[in-house]
Amino acid sequence: MSISNHIETSEVVLLEMEILVTVVATGAWGGFVSYLIKSGKKKNESIQKGIMSCLTQIVISCFTSLLLSAIAVEKGFNFNMVLLSAGIGGVFAAPILKFLGEKLKKSIEDNSPLK
Repeated sequence: MSISNHIETSEVVLLEMEILVTVVATGAWGGFVSYLIKSGKKKNESIQKGIMSCLTQIVISCFTSLLLSAIAVEKGFNFNMVLLSAGIGGVFAAPILKFLGEKLKKSIEDNSPLK
């Protein structure tokens, strides 16, 4: 299971299924950790709302971990660094998405022809 075994062209990077599952699982675990950290502040939450909140956090964290992992693979990082970025993306999903959203918005505004 090595990222150096992937097929890389100028168009597409194909990863092994094991690597993809590992990245998603690391992101999901980071989302669960993030939920546990935040759940200490919420004392009066029903079990159903807690489960839905946990699942929502896990889905958001998986998405963010995939984004950061794709960036890490694009930068040529080794497998350990890709997993580290997936874990960080899982735990710190909300701040990372806000940061990336602001950067994207600024980039779009700077390249807009309607100045």
